[in-house]
Amino acid sequence: MTPTQKSEIEKLEASFVQHNEVPLDPLALSDLEDQIDSLLRSHGQNDMWQMAAELARKNIKPAALESLFANLDAGTARAALVRIAASVEIATLLNEIENSTARISDLVRAIKEYTYMDQTPVQNVDIVKSLETTLTIMNHKLKRGVVVQRDYQRVPLLVNSFGSELNQVWTNIIDNAIDAMSGKGELRVRTYRDDDCVVVEIGDNGPGIPEDIKAHIFEPFFTTKRVGEGTGLGLDTTLRIVKKHRGNIQVSSKPGDTRFQVWLPLAEKQAEERDSPAVRAQQ
Repeated sequence: MTPTQKSEIEKLEASFVQHNEVPLDPLALSDLEDQIDSLLRSHGQNDMWQMAAELARKNIKPAALESLFANLDAGTARAALVRIAASVEIATLLNEIENSTARISDLVRAIKEYTYMDQTPVQNVDIVKSLETTLTIMNHKLKRGVVVQRDYQRVPLLVNSFGSELNQVWTNIIDNAIDAMSGKGELRVRTYRDDDCVVVEIGDNGPGIPEDIKAHIFEPFFTTKRVGEGTGLGLDTTLRIVKKHRGNIQVSSKPGDTRFQVWLPLAEKQAEERDSPAVRAQQ
């Protein structure tokens, strides 16, 4: 091949490797595969249907391949196309490895934060960061069809607490919301300050909680799930943890709008209470 031909192949290969894949619907994918296969057959390549399918999945357009057959003989064009397809596949695999590695790293960091590993048992916890860590841990359930809407107050909201226990609160409420929506819907997470408390509101657009059930949801061993799917201890544990942190929890529900609101005293308020004369006298 001439230097010009080699340069053209390298440019085409580079453009395919850097090509941003746009997922196609099954009908469009099948149509593109037929177009690429027809192009290859028109140039005597009758046994490259599998490669046509691979290139179609990468959303490579037939017009981009035309230059190979316009500037090279059939045998050389075929060899170049095999090389280019292999390079595209390798680039895709490397990208998947990079994304997977980043995802694993995020999960490891999230797990350490979720369990507060290597940290003191009681400390000031950033509520927003705690919620985001929980959402990261639960991403495997959220990504199946749940859209998360966030509304966080900009001011860092710190609560002096057992951090890993607070994460259990968010996990139990979010998990119930996902189940209530059957894995598909809108999860709304909101934080704001109300006087000396931080309020965490977790809502969903599921069918709602019937009134006769709502009165019992915090009772131990009460569950509406089928046998083997729930212990009935999730919300009971949630209530115990919230009370341990001298907070409270409220629930409002109607079809399309269920909200759990958790009130927790801010760290500065807890410090004031600890330093109050009455508390010091008791000590």
